[in-house]
Amino acid sequence: MKICQISDTHFGSESDFNRKLLYSLLDRINNSGFSLLIHSGDVTQSGRKDEYIEARRFFKKIKIPHIVIPGNHDARNGGLKLFEDHIGPVNGYKEIDDGIIIYVNSAIADSDEGRVGMVKFDLIKDILQKYTDAGLKVVLIHHHIIPIPMAGRERNVLSNAGDILDLLIKGDVDLVLSGHRHYPNVHKVENTLFVNAGTTSSVKTRYGDVNSYNVIEIGDREQSFTTVRVDGRKSERKYSRKRNRVFYDFGSKIFRVAHLSNTFISNDRSFLRKHFKNAIMTINRLEPDLIVHCGGIVREGITQDYELAVRLFSTVDGPILFTPAGRDLNYLGYHLFPKYMDSFDQKYKTEDVVFQGVSSSQYDSPVGIVGDTQRKALFKKLHESSEGIKAIFLHHNLIPIPHSREKGLLEDSGDLLREVVDAEIDLVLTGTSSHPYAAKVGKTVIVNANSTSSVYQRSVMGNSFNLIDIYEDALAVYEVNSLWGSRRLLGIWNRNG
Repeated sequence: MKICQISDTHFGSESDFNRKLLYSLLDRINNSGFSLLIHSGDVTQSGRKDEYIEARRFFKKIKIPHIVIPGNHDARNGGLKLFEDHIGPVNGYKEIDDGIIIYVNSAIADSDEGRVGMVKFDLIKDILQKYTDAGLKVVLIHHHIIPIPMAGRERNVLSNAGDILDLLIKGDVDLVLSGHRHYPNVHKVENTLFVNAGTTSSVKTRYGDVNSYNVIEIGDREQSFTTVRVDGRKSERKYSRKRNRVFYDFGSKIFRVAHLSNTFISNDRSFLRKHFKNAIMTINRLEPDLIVHCGGIVREGITQDYELAVRLFSTVDGPILFTPAGRDLNYLGYHLFPKYMDSFDQKYKTEDVVFQGVSSSQYDSPVGIVGDTQRKALFKKLHESSEGIKAIFLHHNLIPIPHSREKGLLEDSGDLLREVVDAEIDLVLTGTSSHPYAAKVGKTVIVNANSTSSVYQRSVMGNSFNLIDIYEDALAVYEVNSLWGSRRLLGIWNRNG
């Protein structure tokens, strides 16, 4: 199958919309052997009737089957009703040969934010269950699910992006197509390809880029993704469609990590001291080579909480690294963290592994950012390290986490995620949202930790920490209950594919 993806056309006035450019692409769309055209939202600039009428005229000139979904701009001024009148339904699905395409509206009236409510969530789930054996599963949604690089401050992500991500991965979806951020990008998360389109004809391009569209070719064994820019430049990425098989020979074990977060140590009742002490006893019994704490060490950045934390962590056997969360830095925390916990960007290195911390938190703020200067310094340190396992740890998450309203992303998560994946970093550990989750993006396994010892946690197992075993050929992640020490598998991934 060969798909042409256009997006964010923004039909409207000349100040918003390059009409001549868009119409010049019609011949390419109609005569390049495409099986299907997909428009991934923001058809219009303001959701006005005259804009929809012109868009309808344009789509009538397209001679191949096409599916069009609305975006946040289309939902302005009551525009979703006009979309249905002039373009078509905003939710639904379409059978294609041995496949299924599901499309849902993520736009909220008069808002730039996105949301897939329970009804549409269940719609996607029910259709995926109905078409379990389909050879190809495609989902269309305007708002991006995975953070986009070169798109400025990360915002307007779907409020329930983590739940959508988990649903699509478990539903064995092959391809997810989105728009919204006006910059093309692709990530493979587990076996699902998340493709974002740039803007095809809006004057608002990013970082000096030009207008573009995507060409996606899907074969039996391979998918290729090509961004075609209107100045003639092309960039292509290819991904295997081969499913990873279950494997049994992991090779010898190289390293074991205990990964915890959000202990929230204090004398407050919200700190579950017995859970913490039992977790440390279990960790000591499991004999990890390293313990990594991804922020939320204390409940507040005050002396008595830090002094209590030092006493409690003194029972840990073996090396331990810390990176701060926003609450670790509030009040006097900016001064107390380096006094009691050592430097902000901590590091552990042997001949086989390097774990490099990066402080993403700001004092008196839940917002996370790494920034260009810090990011360059981070990768310089990693590139200077010898060959072997390379890991990064920070507080804020790089991908959305299920069962939480998406708010833990870094402001520049798209840029950091793109660089992490391109550098083929083995492991990233994070600690926001108090929910255990793990997924493989490209060749990088990203793991988030639950709260180890606070009443504020989101795991059905209760408070927990993660145990990560790194083998020659595999990486296994377990969630371990803080109180009882029971564990469940979060995932096993091949390290060489």
